Amino acid sequence: PGSLPETDPAVDSETDPETDPAIEDPSLPPVFSLPSGFPIDAYLWIDTFRPGAPVMEFGGSMHVGADVAPAADALATSGERNGVALSKGTVRDGTSAEDVVRYLRTAASHNLTGGQYAGLATYGDDRPPVVILVSGKETRDWDTHFARLTQDAIRILNAALPFERQIRISPHLTPEESGGATFGRLAGEIWVQFIPKTHRLYPVGADPSELGRAVTWFPVRDDTAATLEVSQYGASYSTVIIDPEAVAAFTDQEVVHVLIHELLHAVGFVSHTDPEAFDSTLSDAGFFRGTQPRALIYPIDRAGLLAAYSRFPPGTLPEDISADSLGSWDDTSFHLRGDLGIGAGEIAFGVAFRNGLAQPWAVGPTPASGIGDNPALLGSATWNGTLLGITPSGSGVVSDSSLTLDMESLSGELAFTDMRYDGGGTWGDGDLRYAVRASGSDNTFQRADAEFIKFRQGYFWSGKDLGTVTGTFFGPRHEGMGGVLERHDLSAAFGGKR
Repeated sequence: PGSLPETDPAVDSETDPETDPAIEDPSLPPVFSLPSGFPIDAYLWIDTFRPGAPVMEFGGSMHVGADVAPAADALATSGERNGVALSKGTVRDGTSAEDVVRYLRTAASHNLTGGQYAGLATYGDDRPPVVILVSGKETRDWDTHFARLTQDAIRILNAALPFERQIRISPHLTPEESGGATFGRLAGEIWVQFIPKTHRLYPVGADPSELGRAVTWFPVRDDTAATLEVSQYGASYSTVIIDPEAVAAFTDQEVVHVLIHELLHAVGFVSHTDPEAFDSTLSDAGFFRGTQPRALIYPIDRAGLLAAYSRFPPGTLPEDISADSLGSWDDTSFHLRGDLGIGAGEIAFGVAFRNGLAQPWAVGPTPASGIGDNPALLGSATWNGTLLGITPSGSGVVSDSSLTLDMESLSGELAFTDMRYDGGGTWGDGDLRYAVRASGSDNTFQRADAEFIKFRQGYFWSGKDLGTVTGTFFGPRHEGMGGVLERHDLSAAFGGKR
């Protein structure tokens, strides 16, 4: 993964209602103009934030979002909008129901605990899992190298999860002295530590060759089970430990792959998979450098995450996982795709929809320098193009997209206008607008304002529209841009050229 921009917490707990000019009348109680049934818990969790979509480099191309792009010639042309060639169609590119069932039965068997206890050790839907970084000499704050790699790993896992079940991150550190304790832990927390095996908090008796481990506490159905295996809070919580000395010679991508392996254990899969059965990030074959997939997670792991967090309750036993209990499951995706020439290569972006999950993506040529170092961009710059999206019910959405950026402050606005369903009719109120901030060194951008701000009366909706934006610039001289937008009611990709 490439380096990523600063990420603000979703809730700013430091806002002062008496001095902040953004608050028009702090004496009034909070008023939310939200529709009935709005899933506020999908957005608002105190002192947590979403890290956004994964941003990775694949052989000279920057890629945002899930690695699910279809071949351009696999789809049928469907028109043109704002200079973007559109196409759509179905591709058989998913994981079969049979393989998902086999994978989840293994994940729920707890073969790492000798099978004494069993069941999916997943988190309930009462709150999303929250990752907390444990501070120590290796990880003093969220600007550290390992903390950024942890964010990268979470981004990759979230791309396979429903929006409301995605993992959050807490911007607050937990002291190292508390790292191994269960006292004070809350259900749904995943503590991540980077400590060597010689450290007093590393589990006793560790294999000298191990890179890290996950320790998960989870409820079990057996009332006579050992206390250690039963969460006193009635839900799972976990600790992930990585030995920084063991991975010191690894590339960033290799460290992220190790983190994904351990985090998969932490979010509910207390088992290793058989390498003879699957190419899986949870394989028990051990870690061999250079053998990880380019997306750093295999399709079977992504399918298993989606099924575990959308089809089965926590604690589901292996014998209760079947094709019947999985329900309707398709290995064919419906795709929307846009292609746009920028003079220095091609941008492509789109959305894949399968089994109720829309997965947006965008890809284009890697810039030759950071956007802050491009002397050709002075004053302001604008990129125009198209957005393609899919709703949770599978309806297509298309709109114009426009990014305008002030090159001195690297801030601006991303606008999606004339938003319409693929079959006609206006989507929502017809537009979405986001204040954005770009990173001058690594060519990424994201929304610049929080979705909610906090003051003494409660929480107020800030910004212009809800949603998480992750984007990057494309082309040697930043001729193009693209990225993904994630909301509870729309998953979309966009692209444009200058």
